[in-house]
Amino acid sequence: MHFLNILVSLISVASLTRYAAASLRITADHHTFGGVNYPSLQFLEPEERDEVIKAIVKSHARVIRLFIRGGKEHSDPETELGIFDHHLLDQFDDTLAAIHRISNGKVKVIIAPHDAHAIRGSNDVSCDAYCRRVDGAFLDFYSNEEIKEHYKHRLTELFSNYKSKNFQGAPWGTLKQVIMGVDIQNEPWSGIWPIVAGESWLCDVATHLKDTIGLGDNDIAIITGGISGAQTPDGIQNFPDSAFNCKAVDVIGIHGYYAASDEASAGKPWADIFLPGNTLTARAIGKEKLLLVEEMAYMNSERGIIFKKSAVWDQGNALNYRGIPWLYSHVTTKDEGTSSRISILRDPRYAVGALIDVLKRAYTSRSNFNWSKYLPPPKALSNTTLLALNPFIPEQSDCTFGCLGWLCDAADGCEPDLICKNSVCQKPTPPQPGSVGADCNSKNPCREHLTCSSGTCQPCVFRPSIPPTEKRKAVVAGHPDQSCHLDTFYPFQQVRICSSCNPSTQTCRQNPCQRPADCDADQFCDWGICKKCTVGCLGMKCKSNAACKTGFCNSHGRCDYPGKAKKVIGPGAYAGRRGPTWNRGPKEAQRGPAKVRDEAMRVNIPKEEVKATRGPE
Repeated sequence: MHFLNILVSLISVASLTRYAAASLRITADHHTFGGVNYPSLQFLEPEERDEVIKAIVKSHARVIRLFIRGGKEHSDPETELGIFDHHLLDQFDDTLAAIHRISNGKVKVIIAPHDAHAIRGSNDVSCDAYCRRVDGAFLDFYSNEEIKEHYKHRLTELFSNYKSKNFQGAPWGTLKQVIMGVDIQNEPWSGIWPIVAGESWLCDVATHLKDTIGLGDNDIAIITGGISGAQTPDGIQNFPDSAFNCKAVDVIGIHGYYAASDEASAGKPWADIFLPGNTLTARAIGKEKLLLVEEMAYMNSERGIIFKKSAVWDQGNALNYRGIPWLYSHVTTKDEGTSSRISILRDPRYAVGALIDVLKRAYTSRSNFNWSKYLPPPKALSNTTLLALNPFIPEQSDCTFGCLGWLCDAADGCEPDLICKNSVCQKPTPPQPGSVGADCNSKNPCREHLTCSSGTCQPCVFRPSIPPTEKRKAVVAGHPDQSCHLDTFYPFQQVRICSSCNPSTQTCRQNPCQRPADCDADQFCDWGICKKCTVGCLGMKCKSNAACKTGFCNSHGRCDYPGKAKKVIGPGAYAGRRGPTWNRGPKEAQRGPAKVRDEAMRVNIPKEEVKATRGPE
């Protein structure tokens, strides 16, 4: 946090928004948004359905993601391959009309026209006609041409042939006033990475939706739907090259489930994945793709359900701060238990209160990506550049401010022994210069929030808050809605208050560095000091390492940090590795371990379980 003594220094709220750290804060004039998943909304009774829609609209959600699939009590509309139950399609159409009517056109939907889980009857999704057709050979859905044609016919029936009963007989594929986007499928190749078969299916189906059916002509986005299932924090499952290189794909849909821990908040993985200027965000802008978190949710852990509100809010806040739209997965009217579900009709004292709060913040947040083609912007966007602090941290929490793995926006926004880098409180990575106890002088300065005294970088303490007049009112250190003491309040204390800097009125000294990775993503290391980067920065296009101030030009032609392991991408990633049978001709390939098979291969997929997808510490 920056120095925030609102009462003492008489700084207005408007001026506070101008001097906050803007280096990693999104200031573009594009909007982001928040929303929710409600997979079975169309199956509710009309009265209850409308009550739910009203609650979602009131929460400031801009998008509802709906699924066309069966369940325990309802069948899939495609009862047999090529045969459709139009009563179920009418039911879905009624839901589209209700959303459009109740929200006055302000809320749109994303439609998942099929769920990969239905192919194997998992994740509480019933086995459908495609499941019966592949009979356990899951990958046949993507590699078998006959099945692919059946699926294309399904999409044509849904978005072209079916005539809406509520929108004057118009096909769904023309209803851009209520449909923002369509997934090619929910989680294609779910649970399989790298993709070992049928990867061309992705672009083939996307092209069918966009060009053949004509969704592209009606400004309805084609979304990848969470390729391979859950995204790991350091992986590329949801955004393989096949998605980036397909012209028919408009939006990369990302699904991730991250739990809070003692070393990271639930929002940290999202802040890392969407670091402005990194390869993902830079490639998306360069390839004219939008990025959308279609599914994110609370994951229960040993910390307990009492941290649910905090974790939900923290993830939404991290994505708002990065300017990435998101949809919570998922809301319901049923009991929550210890699950990720949130009952949208409950009292705001429960988890839904945290969801509503962060949805309201998303409504006016900014983005580097232009979504106006698919979703109109709100009347005004927020001008605040301060990182909002979590108001839902429970009293039982061991740490309430600047903890390891928490988000930050300035040098004094973390515990004194941590460093705020790339918006996350981190332990200084050796040999990070200028840490507590390090030698210092005019040529070897201390880190930004530390003071050099007697040739040594001195420790510091939090800036204390002025206690509230109400004894039972809690005080969170450094909270922007409360007043902070001046540096001179404790003139005789041994340990100084951590330094802060107002960049709107003074030139702030930056952190010392020895290598590019010591600085923020939008900085470079210039003669031992982190400075603002304008050329050869992280994520910028390059042809050689010499063109990058980060020191490395990666395989995507983007400036990156050196020393990263090469990511395995698809079945061709091992093409350059030669085994003992690599040059045996067609004759030898007819027998033995290298035999070429033309029959369908059955793949036994382990039963899925809901679990956190955080990478190893």
